[in-house]
Amino acid sequence: MNEFGIPVTEEQLVSYSYQHGWYSGHGTSMDDVGKLLEEGGIPVHRQSNANVFDLVSELAQGHRVIVGVDADELWGDRILGWMEDFYHGEQPDHALIVTGIDTRDPNNIMVCVTDPGTGEHNRAYPLDQFMDAWSDSKCFMVATDIPAPDSLPEMANFDYSAGHINNIAGLSYLEFDIFHGLSEALPIYTMTDMGHYSPITSLVDAYNDVAMQNTDFADIFNHYDFSNYLDLDVATNYFHDTYNYGMDHINFTPEMSWDTYASAHGIDVYTNDNYADFLTDSINYFEAIGDFDSYNYCSQQMLILDYCDFSDINFYDTFNC
Repeated sequence: MNEFGIPVTEEQLVSYSYQHGWYSGHGTSMDDVGKLLEEGGIPVHRQSNANVFDLVSELAQGHRVIVGVDADELWGDRILGWMEDFYHGEQPDHALIVTGIDTRDPNNIMVCVTDPGTGEHNRAYPLDQFMDAWSDSKCFMVATDIPAPDSLPEMANFDYSAGHINNIAGLSYLEFDIFHGLSEALPIYTMTDMGHYSPITSLVDAYNDVAMQNTDFADIFNHYDFSNYLDLDVATNYFHDTYNYGMDHINFTPEMSWDTYASAHGIDVYTNDNYADFLTDSINYFEAIGDFDSYNYCSQQMLILDYCDFSDINFYDTFNC
């Protein structure tokens, strides 16, 4: 909060959180992470089942990002942490601020984090170790909707008019954004016994090869395992299942239905922009009442809508809204 021009001490934050039930004395639940920022007038959004491309996308836009992790898998014995996951289940127990991702060595990508609890700044962890710890929170993150102020040294060259940095690890922002869009078309990843993520791992490999100019962007669809998921028809069929599951779990009231919204706004030609407005209103409503499950599912629908925009698909016709 201090970075956004709100002077406050750690003691004040702890006291305020305790008074509002966001801090029990032992920790803060994932659902309550970010509420202090919102109280300070800094809008945030929350995402579960995020991936490294989501994380980089937020950082590239100058947003501050908080993630939930299992601290033992970062600071303790990784084998012991894996055994605890196996016998006791995955349990996030700590929140960290992600400050950057170091891609200078494509074979050893590092994630840099700051621990607000200990005050340790910019400690770097290997990507696979970070993902292992992050996965215990189902890759939950809270990101600000606005970039950090230009008064911070690291924001001195940030292009606020564009809303993002120009280059990311050897790729233009536009090229990176294509990879980000592709990552949203992949099935939810699972961890293998070796701690890798597939097919996300293949997409990361492709990203690095393009960034290092070892292959052309057009060739990645033929050279990597993830390409089987990126045929337009296959990806769209996958999204049908995701769309239907999400819509079945959103707590829409009759007054909030798409048909009611379209009628109230005089909509008779259904465009992606119309549906984006409907989802945005729904997301704001569910966030206001604290229904974060419906909030997350609506956000997921928005990602599907982004995919449709990227692929020049009419969302309404494709998913029979």
